[in-house]
Amino acid sequence: MSMLSDVPNATFRTADNPKPPAEAVSDFHTNSDVDSRPEAQHHTLGPNPNQAAAGNHKHDGGDSEKLLTGEIISGARLGESWAQSINSILVKMGATDNSTPAA
Repeated sequence: MSMLSDVPNATFRTADNPKPPAEAVSDFHTNSDVDSRPEAQHHTLGPNPNQAAAGNHKHDGGDSEKLLTGEIISGARLGESWAQSINSILVKMGATDNSTPAA
């Protein structure tokens, strides 16, 4: 037999029902460590560091961090238009373009 902490006389048989009563589960969730740290047992969905990302997030800065946030493109830009195109795409993904135009 197991006891419920807040209800001294309440018991349940784990052999009959291996799941704890709803009251016990509710008590545990009331005091849960939601989003408190990366190792927390529960996480809500959102863009913050201790939250989980939704399955439909886009890494566009709206519902999550941009994919390449913090990455920096450096060096001289090549004169070819494909290089400028690549840099433009990387910036849209969150990179910062600190490259310089080709001379």
